[in-house]
Amino acid sequence: MKRKFQLLICFFSIFLALPVFADFQTNLDSLNNRYTKVFGQEKLETLLEMSRAYWDTEPGKGIEIATRALATAQSLGYDQEIVKAMFYLGTAYYKDNQYDFSLDYLLQAYRFAKNHDYQKEVADISHQLATVYYQSGKINKIYNYTEEANTIYKQLDDKVGIARCLNMFGVYYQSIRDYDQAIDYLQKGLKLGKEISHRSIVGELLNDIGSLYTEMGDTLKAIRTYHEAVDYYKSNGPNNKTGVFELNMSDLYLHHNDLTKAKHHLDKGYLVGKQLKSKRLLRDYYKYLSLYYTKLGDYKNSVIAYQNLQSYQDSIASEHLSNKIDDLDSRHMENIKNQENQALRAENQTQQLEINRQYTIGLLILLLLLVVIFLLTFRYRNNLKDNELLYLRNRLVSQHQEELIGAMKRLKESEDKLRAANETKDKMFSLIAHDLRGAIGNISNGLRMMLTDKELDLSEEDKTEFLQSLFHSADNSFELLENLLFWAKNQTSTISANLQMVDASSIINSNINLSAELAKIKSIRLIASTNPSVEVYIDWNMINTVLRNLISNAIKFTNKGGIIEVKSEIGEYFVKISVIDNGIGMMPDQIENIYEGKTTDGTANEKGTGLGITLCRDFLVKNHGEMMVESEVDKGSTFSFIIPRRPMSDEKFSEFVKKETLISFVNV
Repeated sequence: MKRKFQLLICFFSIFLALPVFADFQTNLDSLNNRYTKVFGQEKLETLLEMSRAYWDTEPGKGIEIATRALATAQSLGYDQEIVKAMFYLGTAYYKDNQYDFSLDYLLQAYRFAKNHDYQKEVADISHQLATVYYQSGKINKIYNYTEEANTIYKQLDDKVGIARCLNMFGVYYQSIRDYDQAIDYLQKGLKLGKEISHRSIVGELLNDIGSLYTEMGDTLKAIRTYHEAVDYYKSNGPNNKTGVFELNMSDLYLHHNDLTKAKHHLDKGYLVGKQLKSKRLLRDYYKYLSLYYTKLGDYKNSVIAYQNLQSYQDSIASEHLSNKIDDLDSRHMENIKNQENQALRAENQTQQLEINRQYTIGLLILLLLLVVIFLLTFRYRNNLKDNELLYLRNRLVSQHQEELIGAMKRLKESEDKLRAANETKDKMFSLIAHDLRGAIGNISNGLRMMLTDKELDLSEEDKTEFLQSLFHSADNSFELLENLLFWAKNQTSTISANLQMVDASSIINSNINLSAELAKIKSIRLIASTNPSVEVYIDWNMINTVLRNLISNAIKFTNKGGIIEVKSEIGEYFVKISVIDNGIGMMPDQIENIYEGKTTDGTANEKGTGLGITLCRDFLVKNHGEMMVESEVDKGSTFSFIIPRRPMSDEKFSEFVKKETLISFVNV
């Protein structure tokens, strides 16, 4: 009865395989027919397709055809077809369970593709290498090759390749017992396979997912997954994928203790393994058969099955094979290093040739230069005597011309400066002569009248007013002469600033006391509202003259009974001193003209030349200071200036002025 059941299964399997076999034979006949009609590269491509057609049915035949294709490609010198033929030959050896030969050809193909930058071929070969290393038990090699293949497939947008890499990642993580990562990659691969409607990939992924759930002990999920996978395998003929699926189904039912269904799928897997002469399928068959007899209680047959398992296991994963694979890896790494060294040597040779070429060119150029120099020197020596006198004569003429032009230029600049200085002095002396003549004339005439005119009858009040007028004239003359003296010294550059640390409040107090009597004559209240003690780095005499002139001007242009306020403010870098009056004020155009010697009479007809303001500005420049003017008609004027709190250069002065918050440049 048992024999009849096996024969029935065999007959049923052959019956199912007939349509697939017919399709395979039709495809093979088509390739053979095309092979007889094409030539050259197309004939070689057809031969490679014929090799691939035998991978899952007769891998030995695939090896034979791929070997012939490799020899043809090498004889014709088709580099890309050489890579493809080595890849196909390595894959055919893998299908035939000859992992050592498989890796040998695959590693050769990998190096060849890398050297020629065949990206698609590198990706396909890397994926196949990961597969072979997985079956050989070299788990540590899987991830890197898969990652390299996946990166290239993404660059090429090859979704079939990406799906296969996701499958291989899942198998890798399953082999290291990282089930969460494994199921994640497998599910991603399954989703992508369904998106691109690739039945073969979907079937493989469902099979691997079912195997993973079986290993995890989740039987219900495994059964559902395998039931979904049936549609992708039921129409397949006897090939390696079908055999793996049937054996995985038997493993699931063994875990579920459904021995009848387990034996049914075991027998189907055995038939596929026998037809393909697949040691891997027969090894797995005897592994599950031993477990089947153990669960059945037939320990004798379980031991026999286990012994058969060991014989296949030894033939597939022998120590000799493992050593040979390790040797292939070592030779592969050595070949890569040799290629790198060869590339470096070739680069060095190229560089050496370039250096030699440049050296030769340099020598030729040097020889040419020496010849040219010799000829030029010979010609120069012949013409030297004739040219020497001409050169010296031209040189002397040119030198005289340059000296003459320079002298004329300097003379012109000097004339311009002298003319400007004379115009300024003429203007200034004209103003001063006019003012001095008027002031001294007023004093002389007034005194003469009082001394000689006996009929002059003045009241005490008139006498006081008359004497005050003479006092103003005398004071203005004295101030004018003093400013004239300072200005003359400054113009001749005989006056320089004697900078030192000085208390600013002492300058203010000194000038308040000095000008108090003059202010009293016009009934003007002169006060120092804010006068903190702070040191500044200045020339005391120059700044004293500046402040005295500003207070004197304020008195001139302030009406009787007015107020003049002198105050100081301390900033981070400067001290600001302001003279504030509530006098007649100035128009905007008057403010613009104060430095040009243009002035007006004071409130008591006091005379001025504008020389004092000009002198103030020049003295402030020598002391790293600045003047500011604010004025409004009938409301008064504010003359302010800043002086530094510490020594500073011109550059630092420009920098600190911009930072000082006390400064408000209204008119400068």
